[in-house]
Amino acid sequence: MDPKTADDDLLRDAVQRNCALVLSLPSEGMVRHYKSRFLQEGEGGTSFVVESASNERPLIDACIANGNLAGISFKAGDQKVVFASRIIRRIPEMRISADVVVEALELTRPSEIKAIQRRSTYRVRVVPESDLSVRVWRLNLRATLGERPMLSQEITSTLTDLSCGGLGVILQGEDGQPPKISTEDRLRLQLAYRADKHLLIEGRLRPSTGQLLEGGRIRTGISFKKLESDLEGRQIYTQLTRLVGELQREEVRRMRLGLMSA
Repeated sequence: MDPKTADDDLLRDAVQRNCALVLSLPSEGMVRHYKSRFLQEGEGGTSFVVESASNERPLIDACIANGNLAGISFKAGDQKVVFASRIIRRIPEMRISADVVVEALELTRPSEIKAIQRRSTYRVRVVPESDLSVRVWRLNLRATLGERPMLSQEITSTLTDLSCGGLGVILQGEDGQPPKISTEDRLRLQLAYRADKHLLIEGRLRPSTGQLLEGGRIRTGISFKKLESDLEGRQIYTQLTRLVGELQREEVRRMRLGLMSA
């Protein structure tokens, strides 16, 4: 199926099911977000209707007058669908049942829709007090994970976040240059925690996630090799799940303490 047709089908299905959505409106250099829902298709299938943010009539009228685009986002299974659309008109009263009348907005059908895969695993931010670190080496094609790697194959790394499916790192090159690494490289990851525990995991760079920083550093993500395919992998996955759960609880605790302090 053509990707554009598939994305159009996501929108059509969401409208038919009156899915919840987030309506985003530009306002004085900022973007304000409002909960809404799809109501129905417009005439001829060239537009659609959503519930309006009734307490923002002046802002909405200004968007209509100026031709500003509104943002729409909604969930479709494991995807987040986003697009921009122009508001055609505000409908002061729209009857959706015998007893319910709401204010609504009619918007143009978008020319481009993006469906983004949402994370299936929780990603926790790593802070210094987590006592968690990672070492990264490039692996030869025929090397096994347990082999002792050469010093020259190690890439200086700083762990930034962790999930059961991968991790975020900042990789440091030599002499102010970016590290010599690509998405084709096998990577040996040694995740250390609690001073005396470590996990060995194979991974690869995620495509199109690199961000070049100062001093030849790159902020990027590394995906773990599928772990559920054998007993050893499942044991590692279990330990990762336990570790991420502990870090998540610590993250929530820090957040609560911060709120209490504020």
